[in-house]
Amino acid sequence: MEDQTNLEQMLSTARMILTVLEQQAAGYTNLTIPAHLKVQLDEKRQEVTSLEARLSQLQGQRPASVPDNLPRYNDVFVGRKQEIARCLEALSPEERGWGVTIDGIGGMGKTALALEVAYLARKEALFDAYLFVSAKTTWLSAEGVREETLALSSLDSFCREFAKGLGQTDIVKMTDATERRRALLDALRGRRTLLIWDNLETLNAEERDMIAEFLRKLPTPNKAIITSRRRTGESAVTIRLDRLLETEALELMTKKGESHSRLAQELNATKPEILTALYEASGGNPLALDWTLGQVAHKGYSISVALERLRNAAKSEDLYGFLFADAAKTLSKNDRTVLSALAVFQTPGTKAALVDATDLVLTEIQVSLERLVTLSLVNDLDGERFGLHPLTRSYIRAAMVGTDTITIGTQPLAGENRFDSFIPKVLNYWLGYAQKWLDSAAERKVLRYWVDFAQKYGGEGKDAYKTYDKLEAEWQNLEGVATTLREMAGIPGALKDRQAAQMLIDLENALYNFLFFRGYWDERVRLGEWRYQAGKALGQWSDAGWGAYNAAFIYYNRAETDRVASWSVQMAEAMERGGSRLEKTVAIGLQGQIATQRQDWKEAERLHQERLAIYRELGEEEREAIALNDLGGVVRSQGQHDRAESYYKQALAIQEKLGNKASQATNCACLGLLALNRDRPSEARAWYERELVLAQEVRRQDLLASAQVGLARVLEEEGRYAEALPLAQSALDIQERLRDQGLDFSRRLVERLRRKAGME
Repeated sequence: MEDQTNLEQMLSTARMILTVLEQQAAGYTNLTIPAHLKVQLDEKRQEVTSLEARLSQLQGQRPASVPDNLPRYNDVFVGRKQEIARCLEALSPEERGWGVTIDGIGGMGKTALALEVAYLARKEALFDAYLFVSAKTTWLSAEGVREETLALSSLDSFCREFAKGLGQTDIVKMTDATERRRALLDALRGRRTLLIWDNLETLNAEERDMIAEFLRKLPTPNKAIITSRRRTGESAVTIRLDRLLETEALELMTKKGESHSRLAQELNATKPEILTALYEASGGNPLALDWTLGQVAHKGYSISVALERLRNAAKSEDLYGFLFADAAKTLSKNDRTVLSALAVFQTPGTKAALVDATDLVLTEIQVSLERLVTLSLVNDLDGERFGLHPLTRSYIRAAMVGTDTITIGTQPLAGENRFDSFIPKVLNYWLGYAQKWLDSAAERKVLRYWVDFAQKYGGEGKDAYKTYDKLEAEWQNLEGVATTLREMAGIPGALKDRQAAQMLIDLENALYNFLFFRGYWDERVRLGEWRYQAGKALGQWSDAGWGAYNAAFIYYNRAETDRVASWSVQMAEAMERGGSRLEKTVAIGLQGQIATQRQDWKEAERLHQERLAIYRELGEEEREAIALNDLGGVVRSQGQHDRAESYYKQALAIQEKLGNKASQATNCACLGLLALNRDRPSEARAWYERELVLAQEVRRQDLLASAQVGLARVLEEEGRYAEALPLAQSALDIQERLRDQGLDFSRRLVERLRRKAGME
């Protein structure tokens, strides 16, 4: 805050200098006074007036000599402490630039921040006038989009408004716009005025350039704040306004609830995870949060329903259209390609990835990214990565899937605030325009890029696990691509896009083994179901059958036998219609696993023996080993330990020959369990230790848990309970996440070890 004593000293000095200048001027007439002396007199008088106005503010007065048209500010403001500090620093006389530019995506709170800074500046008496002029034409409430005021469409309009605010009626009456600008700059000399230029993105490029030129000539110590969705800021501090922090968003919700009792009740009754989901869906955008909370306060929705509307662009088209539709006007074809590509990326992408995905050259990518960042449609992130704001992504996705119109209520509201007929027409026009400029070909290229990526680094085989880290790093993108392809294909339901359906099949085929190894079991079920649906829609029955199998296999590993049986039927039917003999045999094996879980040992052994014979006939050694291992499990469960050992060791010998480490780990687990059944803990330890080494190498989560459980059981047999407990707990953590069939056993093991270790 400006020190009152310091201001008083400055005012005293200015008055003394003014007295000296006036004494010098007394020796001249108005016609003979030197020009330089007249300029000095005018500026010093302005300075005295300015200091008097600032001093009166510090003394708690609001004199008419302090022009102030800042809008009434009744809304909630939270957070942005760092941004406020940077703005105030930029407005200090020590800062050489003309002020600060606040840019960012629509609804991020640029105007609110500018006003908050202006109020703080007024509180500290930093200026002698506070003038606000906006080019905004519409605003958004819970009821929809409303017209505000006639837009200021030129620099001259702004100059008129600022001159009017300063009481300079002579300047307002001037007929020449160039003279008016020059006169306004002259009137500001010797003053310390804060000019706020709001929402300049609505002006055309020529007008924005003219405003930038005016601001470069702004006499010090006057300052300005500009808000715009477009990056500007030459000769100014630029503040890029990004999402609220989650704590700030929750604070905003609470403060909004203080003004609306129904909203407060809903917030108090809503689980924290739902509020976090609301924050994530809004992308931390204050306007999106405010709009969503308004649906609760004014329309009676629950938080969950309002959240669903926020997520669904078709149900919140007024919000999405308001935030993004006007950005379509200035994008080039390359801009549209890059934007469409980034809409497919679920995580920030690099320039190199965009080059690979779009077929544009690096220089074209760079130019488009610069423009998209300038328009606040793309965020420039650390590490030269680029990503879309969540709301931008939702809007673009809505346009891509073919939302035809933005429907806005047409019933007039009470009083002066009503919907104007031009607003829905304009927004509908721009959404239709957006559908045309979004590059569907670019989107399809990016989808193909990620499918190719999955095929390059996925699949199965003895060494496939070595490239799974690359899939893990990009899983968010791959999952997003799968969802997009499903939407495009139209499944389940009538097939809309054959190419998308085929890409979805290719993607699932590349990922299913990775998903099993790395513990994405729910995701494997979901993608398996989608492959089944896509295969049926295309009449590709083998693909449908494998999709059913891949879903069923997870249910088998979770011991959800009824679901395994249901998918087994669908797999068998699909393979009967279009599967090879080998694929039909895999269906037989699934029936054998169902019989095993139902403890129908005779039927289980018959089915596994049948598939074993076919695999041997077809020369399918790896599948032969799997069948042998399954047979070993059937006979071990019946106490036939010698037969079980024979089957297990035959299977292990084949897998060692083939070099399949994941399958070797499975065989070791079975031999370890067999050794425990025979009361041979030392032998079991050797098998489980070998399994653990292999499981860690291939990073298969269920085998890692299996080895830890096995070693914990060995240590329990040896009475080393405290050593066994961490292993059992680690295994339990994995199995709880996977919902593995060994989960109940591991829970009992942990409880037993806790008691034995004296920890309960």
